[in-house]
Amino acid sequence: MIFSKITETSSQKIKIGCDLHGVMDSLPELFSFLSNAIISAGGEFHILTGGSWTDELENQVRSYGIIWTHKFSVYDHLMEIGSNTVGEVQFSDGTIQKRFENGSWDHIKADYCRVNNISLHIDDTLIYNDFFTTPFARLWLNSNKPKSSHKDVRHLD
Repeated sequence: MIFSKITETSSQKIKIGCDLHGVMDSLPELFSFLSNAIISAGGEFHILTGGSWTDELENQVRSYGIIWTHKFSVYDHLMEIGSNTVGEVQFSDGTIQKRFENGSWDHIKADYCRVNNISLHIDDTLIYNDFFTTPFARLWLNSNKPKSSHKDVRHLD
């Protein structure tokens, strides 16, 4: 049973990093179970999202039954450190945010996971793997749905 495996005694605290859009929102029941099991066993569940962390986004995650110990927004981080922007991007829900150069964006989740000693990061964007030293798992969901239009085509390889 998977739950018994998660709760087995370990000398190292399990720390899972997980992308929100295209991962947790695609399988909310699975990630609700996983986040609750990891945290109940004394581990950490880190939500890493590209978009800005808003009250609306937090409510959406809570509605999935997903819990977390840490949250991190690539967008908010890049805004806080004053990274250069290259225009704007509009998401399928109508949200408009500043767009950053790929060189600024692509390594941020990997850096976060390295600094925070994440045990495993789960994401749907394969290009990020090029920057990870932390174990990285790509969620490939065959739902017969095309990738969201805001996903850059270079991430679809």
